[in-house]
Amino acid sequence: MELKKAIEERRSVKKYDYDMYIDEEKVFSLVDLATYAPNHGMREPWRLVYINKKQIPEFAEEVAQSAFVNDPAKQEKYINKVTKVGGMFVILSKRDSRQKENLENQMAIGAFVQNLMLLMHDEGMGSCWKTPAFIFNPSFRKTFGAQDDEDVCGFLYLTEKDSSVKAAERKNRSLITEW
Repeated sequence: MELKKAIEERRSVKKYDYDMYIDEEKVFSLVDLATYAPNHGMREPWRLVYINKKQIPEFAEEVAQSAFVNDPAKQEKYINKVTKVGGMFVILSKRDSRQKENLENQMAIGAFVQNLMLLMHDEGMGSCWKTPAFIFNPSFRKTFGAQDDEDVCGFLYLTEKDSSVKAAERKNRSLITEW
């Protein structure tokens, strides 16, 4: 697939199915390729925690209990939704106490995840990057072993491609202002 076409056509896929299959070996090879994303000073600040299809129900249960304490309805809704994805990554970024370097780390994470999502799209897979508010909850961080010097940048749901999802018209297409 041509890069320009992939950029125009890649969309977040939010349609999940219990029978969804994800080729883990292929995804892991795409993760390796995505590491060629630009990152300042070659710091490569990312870390991914992979949860495979079989582990997702247990992971979703733990997350739901820490994210939606005393709200069984929200817990159940979250578990029912997440257990349908084909696999998922928790995306982590190394935190830096220096403001400039921390900003550069966050930008590098964005470039890395965008590379990965474009590569998956190119291979006929779907993905959706989720950043729910509970990712900042200390009890959630314990669920998968986030280090004290790491920020949680969200989940990347691995899905099958959904060609029915169409691009919305972009409103910010003419961003250039002359000085």
